Amino acid sequence: MFDLLGNSRRRRVLRHLLDDRHITLTDLSARIAAWENDTPITDLTSRQRKQVYSSLYQTHIPRLSEHGLVEYDSEDRLVTLTADPERLRRFLEVESPERGRFSHQWSRYFLWTAVVGSAVIAGNWLGTAPTTHVTTESLYGLLTVAFMMLSISFVMAVEGPKLLRFGD
Repeated sequence: MFDLLGNSRRRRVLRHLLDDRHITLTDLSARIAAWENDTPITDLTSRQRKQVYSSLYQTHIPRLSEHGLVEYDSEDRLVTLTADPERLRRFLEVESPERGRFSHQWSRYFLWTAVVGSAVIAGNWLGTAPTTHVTTESLYGLLTVAFMMLSISFVMAVEGPKLLRFGD
């Protein structure tokens, strides 16, 4: 599975099929070409479309079909997802919008820890912080421990569900 998903074009095919279980090879190749060229489908050149179509038709769809992930109907030129969608999502790690927002919240925690920690250390150097009786090295140690705890919390909050699912 990891070898199959080692190619970004095959991952993109499967992601599209998770949203649209049956799609023509022509439409699928146009969507992937648009993504790869960072352009709307309407602005694709025939060469861009043809390159992706040929690659999907000759290499990627047959490879995915051999491993039972998709089925290709050559008469209708229809690609159909045959793999278990939930299992496939785990491999592709498709994030929901809710999870993406969660990650942005953590960047604020890291930012404010750095800002407050730096302000306390700067205040200590200048002798203006109420922590002047604490050594700078101790403050660095506390800030390091705070970042370590924040990092562990981040990993468990964001990656914890995936780590727990690993045994499934």
